Parts: sequence; structure tokens; C-alpha cells
Amino acid sequence: MAVITFSPPSFPRRRESRLKPRLRRHELYAVQTHGSGIPACAGMMTIILGICFLILTPSLANADPTHGIAMHGTPKYAAGFDHFDYVNPKAPKGGTLRMASDGSTFDSLNPFIIKGVPAQGSSMPFETLLTPSADEAFSEYGLIAQSLETPSDRSWVIFTLNPAARWHDGRPITADDVLFSFDIIRTKGQPQFRFYYQAVDKAEKLGDLKVKFTFKAGDNRELPLI
Repeated sequence: MAVITFSPPSFPRRRESRLKPRLRRHELYAVQTHGSGIPACAGMMTIILGICFLILTPSLANADPTHGIAMHGTPKYAAGFDHFDYVNPKAPKGGTLRMASDGSTFDSLNPFIIKGVPAQGSSMPFETLLTPSADEAFSEYGLIAQSLETPSDRSWVIFTLNPAARWHDGRPITADDVLFSFDIIRTKGQPQFRFYYQAVDKAEKLGDLKVKFTFKAGDNRELPLI
């Protein structure tokens, strides 16, 4: 945090003259004003206070929407990319997927709650706002979200949902759905979710397809990516 101190400008001392008396306070005030009648020192203080406000509140700056975000630096893939480099867009579709398990039985298809033993691969039907790339250290790109906005200090993030995002029955995914999912996982989810997301100070709907998460003060810069 930068702290700027300042003091009002001092006026030069005037020599006492027997022929001309010293200026009185109200006369000096009249001399040290601009044409608008505002004291010069007051105008200077206003400018300095404005600079201090901009320096000390970077999170109020506007953030431009972007298609992806990297923990450090910039994402590898530019906006509008068709597929990740390691994906074959012409791969054959169809067939059967068989996955191995450790032999444990399951009695739940919800991997986010405490109760029950979730089945292997039970998290696959769930989609997230962002999705990671496998050829970068830590970058995320829009999936349900079409774009995101976050300031340089990452004190908040705004997600704009993709209008084409749908539930299994064809209904559009809305900001209300995102807020409901967030609330339920933070209040009734596994302890690690509740612990991590307690860093979120506020979640709010900005529109039918727009939601904002404001974070508590701290230095956890990965929160917009999780």
C-alpha cells in the first residue's frame, strides 16, 4: 500500500513596511485564488487526494472481459480457438468407455457431499464455469462461462454465461443456477469446499447471465480460477 503525505503550501513571508501594512488574512485569501474563486491550495489538495484514491483503490478500476485467465502471465490460447493442441477434432465418436475402479462399492452418484461413497467417475456429468488446459501450468478457459472480468488485484470476478449453455433437458443455465449451486456446495458440501469458498465475501446476480463473486481481503490470487 502506498501512503502519500502532503502539507498545505506555505506563503512567502512579507517584510514589514512602515509605508504599507501587511495583508490581512481575508486579503491574502483573495490573492491566492484562481479565477473561479477556489483557493489554489484547496485545488492542489483535491488533485492529490484524487491521486491517492486511485492508487489505494485499484480494485475499482474497470476490467475488460476475457475468454480465459492464467495464474501467471497470459493464457496460451487466444480468443476464439477451436480446440486444444492435444485434442484431435477428427477423432471418431461413439463406442463404449470402460473405467477401472479400486474395487470399492458405491452408494452415491454425488461426489460433492459427505454422505455416501461416490461412484468412480461420478463427477463427469458435472460442468464448471471454466475448464483447464492440460498443456499449461494453470490456465482456465470459459466453458459454461463465455467470458470473465477481474481486476489486477483479483479482488472480484464477474462471469458472463454462454447463452448456448443448457441443462440436460434443454433449459438455459442462468445466474440463478450458478448462485444456487455455489450456495449449496458451500453450506452442505464436503469440508474442503466449505473451507475454501469461505474466502468469498459476496455472490450476487448482475443479470440473467451474469454473476459476480467478491472475495475477502487476502493474497489468494487463484480464487477467480477455482
